[in-house]
Amino acid sequence: MKAVLTVATVLALASSLPANAATKSNSATVDRDFSRLSHDGQVAFADIAQAQTALAAGQTTQALPLIQDAESRLAHAATDHKAFVKAETELPSAAGAPQHGVRHTPSATPDTWIPVSGSYVVADDLAPDKQQAVQNANQHLTQGRKPLVVQDLKIVGIDVDYIIGLAPLQQASGDVHRASVFLDGGDAKDANEALQGALDTVVFVSQDTLETVAPQGNAPVTKHKRV
Repeated sequence: MKAVLTVATVLALASSLPANAATKSNSATVDRDFSRLSHDGQVAFADIAQAQTALAAGQTTQALPLIQDAESRLAHAATDHKAFVKAETELPSAAGAPQHGVRHTPSATPDTWIPVSGSYVVADDLAPDKQQAVQNANQHLTQGRKPLVVQDLKIVGIDVDYIIGLAPLQQASGDVHRASVFLDGGDAKDANEALQGALDTVVFVSQDTLETVAPQGNAPVTKHKRV
């Protein structure tokens, strides 16, 4: 059974390799995994998460520019070469994908999707320190902090699966715009709910699925196996 620990990837380190060689290999894999994501899309969703944190702390003045930046970046992401058009019914959910609190029926209407996040999927029976390392790696991934992801993965050191979070551009952009309007009107509660709506649009697929629906010739599927 698999477990996903948050909404980027894990490279299992080979104990037979010198530490510096393993680190270089790990770093290269993290670079490839980051390259699968839309830069603007990834930053936009990091902005959304940070804006929610700010709103929870009552820091509305800090949240507003984050929401505005997210809205701008999602607009730019529409022209990203990683964007593609598919119906959600053509995007089978990856094994171990995070389960959102909001249930919905996948739409058969084509939409524009962008890859905005990744996540590590690991076995349930990991030791607590390795479970924590996976959580840390996923958190650092969403923050775009590659060096820290590499450090976290050195602790994990097991076979893992990498799954990719896709966001429907129109729906996510609409949710973020609504959040901006709500916050401009002083309604932090509804702004936060709109941001959560954007996060809840994300669906997770396997690397193989992404390569099938949106081939990227220079980005082969990354194998996260113990060497």
